[in-house]
Amino acid sequence: MKIADRVSIWKNKPFDKKTIKKIIELEKNEDELNERFHSDLEFGTGGIRGVMGIGSNRINKYTISKFTQGLADHLNKTLKKKQKTLIIAYDNRRNSKFFSNEVAKVLSANNFNVILFDDVRPTPLLSFSIRHFNADGGIMITASHNPPEYNGYKVYNSFGGQIVPPDDKKISESIKKLNFNKIKWDNNKSKVKIIDDNFDKIYFKKIISNSVLKKKNREKLKIVYSSLHGTGIKSIPPLLNEAGYKDINLVENQCFINENFLNTNTSNPEDKSAFEQTILLAEKINGEIIITTDPDADRLGVGVRDFKKNWVLLNGNQLMVLFLSFLLEKEFKKENFFVSTTLVSSPLFEKIAKKNKIECKLCHTGFKWIADVIEKEKKKTFLCGGEESFGFLHGNEVRDKDAASASLLFCDMFSFLKSKGETVISYLIEIYKDYGFYYDKLYTITRKGRKGAAEIKKQIEVLRLKPPKTIAGINVSKIDDFKTGLSYLKNGKIKKIDLPKTNLIIYYLEENSRISVRPSGTEPKIKFYINLYSKCNNTFDLNKESNKLEKKVKQIIKHFN
Repeated sequence: MKIADRVSIWKNKPFDKKTIKKIIELEKNEDELNERFHSDLEFGTGGIRGVMGIGSNRINKYTISKFTQGLADHLNKTLKKKQKTLIIAYDNRRNSKFFSNEVAKVLSANNFNVILFDDVRPTPLLSFSIRHFNADGGIMITASHNPPEYNGYKVYNSFGGQIVPPDDKKISESIKKLNFNKIKWDNNKSKVKIIDDNFDKIYFKKIISNSVLKKKNREKLKIVYSSLHGTGIKSIPPLLNEAGYKDINLVENQCFINENFLNTNTSNPEDKSAFEQTILLAEKINGEIIITTDPDADRLGVGVRDFKKNWVLLNGNQLMVLFLSFLLEKEFKKENFFVSTTLVSSPLFEKIAKKNKIECKLCHTGFKWIADVIEKEKKKTFLCGGEESFGFLHGNEVRDKDAASASLLFCDMFSFLKSKGETVISYLIEIYKDYGFYYDKLYTITRKGRKGAAEIKKQIEVLRLKPPKTIAGINVSKIDDFKTGLSYLKNGKIKKIDLPKTNLIIYYLEENSRISVRPSGTEPKIKFYINLYSKCNNTFDLNKESNKLEKKVKQIIKHFN
């Protein structure tokens, strides 16, 4: 469809007068008009995410409602039961509450029973509630850790995980063939049920019952926490307090709900600047652990002190290998245990699992794929799953990464190690000595807008068409191209890859290192996941080895620029 045709549609009913007036104003600025109407917002990666505003490729009342109508049409077609129930939750972003009410209107108008949370809630609580109420799915209004101008719409299935193919494609097809004048907005309030924070206590109780330490064994810890203005304030402090960790010190000017993330440099715990104020408070009160969570409280960021009492911010890969090692030490070893991680996460996680004779299921990037693995392997016992982007899950009550349960697990691990006179850093070093050291680094190239999207596509295709034989002086021994579904070996042999196709290339290097390249599914970025391996011995120095491999990382980045 041409831009002019899209604009024409938006200048007529059912669009309101305010929207039409705004579009007429936009017509005076051709570049801005083209940016907003050059395409329709695509449904993918479990839902949609984008910048808010007027336009066909923006998040607004009309695009949100069209997605909801398309979802309702799909579910009415595929689910034969008369009474269908969907649960709606939302985070602290601009318009999140408004969008959630619009979603409830459309669903109730389509004869769905709707359970709507009364206030902002973390994403993992939605996943838990779907399973608890035996609902047919759910919708989370959130843009996770994206900047304030973004919002989004995650769709969950009946077992509490984000949707995966072929369901996402079927929903997308249902949306694409829908005209805006077919959206039902006749709100049926009798179909909408509101739930309050009493339900949250059920969630906390389940997490605590699944924890590996008993309350009496929990050491006194001085914890510093920041929700970065997000929903984590609703889950992390009350959960830890209920579990027995009473000394929780809040970064007060970041621990209230704010749609603009007022007192933060970033709302993403993957970014070191997100910890600036937690470190300041921890220094002031002599804190032992610092914790931050992203706006919808599914990602966990933590920091601990090293041997010199300096703060070390653990990355997602380090967290997942620490958690796995701790759980294997504390849990009873059952024959049917399995764990799961993503292809771009640290190879160390799989290595630890294999050495302990635990099955490790590898899957594509995104926690929805780990949730899919859990559901497909439900006859076995899921121990835990993790991904490099600060996501982790322990136990069976939730089907998404969960910062609440992960924060309790981290405090329990810290407490257990403290009782033995050990530290998290000393524990991590022992893991490296046992299994080898991986220096993990994420490098991103951002390309915004319509032009940027084209540049990202071109750069990935160039890498695909001209595969390197060496990267930063290291020979490439194998290339896995998940778009073609083929693995290219150095000796010229080609093998098929037994996983669904996706736009991902993995370069295996001769020194047991690895580089994965993919376009982000939620942001205008190309991501380079660098995993550099080094053997360890008794004289292993974490800082020295990290500095040495960081130089190699810079050479690798230079290769791709």
